[in-house]
Amino acid sequence: MESLQLQQLFFQQIKGKTPPNKSFVDEIADLLEISNDSAYRRIRGEKQISFEEIKKLASHFKISLDQLLHLKTDSFIFTGRITNNTDYKHEEWQKSVLAHLQTIDSFKPNNHYYYLAKEIPFLYYYMIPEIAAFKAFFFLKSILFYDDWKNAKFSVKDDYSQYHELWRNISNTYSSIPATEIWSIDIITSTIQQIEYYKLTGSLKSKDDAICLLDKLEELINHIEKQAEAGVKFQYKQEPKPGLAPFKMYVNELTMGDNMQLIQLGDNLITYINHSVLNFIYTQDESFNNYTKKTFDIITQKSTLLSEGNERERLLFFNRLREKINNSRKQFI
Repeated sequence: MESLQLQQLFFQQIKGKTPPNKSFVDEIADLLEISNDSAYRRIRGEKQISFEEIKKLASHFKISLDQLLHLKTDSFIFTGRITNNTDYKHEEWQKSVLAHLQTIDSFKPNNHYYYLAKEIPFLYYYMIPEIAAFKAFFFLKSILFYDDWKNAKFSVKDDYSQYHELWRNISNTYSSIPATEIWSIDIITSTIQQIEYYKLTGSLKSKDDAICLLDKLEELINHIEKQAEAGVKFQYKQEPKPGLAPFKMYVNELTMGDNMQLIQLGDNLITYINHSVLNFIYTQDESFNNYTKKTFDIITQKSTLLSEGNERERLLFFNRLREKINNSRKQFI
């Protein structure tokens, strides 16, 4: 391929990754610190782009040069950060979640969120402050092993109000993005086990905290059931109305999800892969994302649709989830 064609293809890929509400030319000009006219000349191929400019643009827009040059390799380029106790703590991780969601939301109406869930999609936890606080406690104490949390105990009465606005923003942004989710009957098992384990080991301050968490978990399940019934997503304690983000929900009794998330942004796809319980890496590799979408479509075809009027299957599924919660609650009453 000629260098001019490669340069034009390079900018086409960048344009596909630029949110519709932002100026493609302004983004290039600002990043390279050049005028808009100079940016136009590079985009049209009238001026050859330098290696340093390629590096800067490829790094910023996460462009795979292997893919651009059609190099035949067995590797895929993933991007992501790993939570730590220095410059990327749990709070920064939560802020990055919001930033990713806001980018996805900026591509409306040509965006979609596909979620193959192993447990309740974590973005729902932020709907209910008690559940969000408990999950934060779980991550800090048992996954990230922060020293300050080693001997900590949890109560729903603890003050997490400093995070409430962030949690609301995460929840509300996810609620505005069209989504297709595939669940299984074991989707709440891990959360129930975490509540039971912390009560058994004395990490909950009282049995009332366990009961409250189970009650709030049931509230969350009830809300998602209403979403499935309405076929749209809406904010917690609100009612569905016209114009909201479409929502499709499936249940699969055969395939266990892996919390894989596939995002559609216009004509482009991004795959997010969960690792180390909490962290995510993502790729914009075209072949990888097309394979992921094909896999998601196959699993969807073998799943049962719970939304759009399938009342019997929906009631059976959510009643089974509530039964799991009730069986756990009996231990503490």
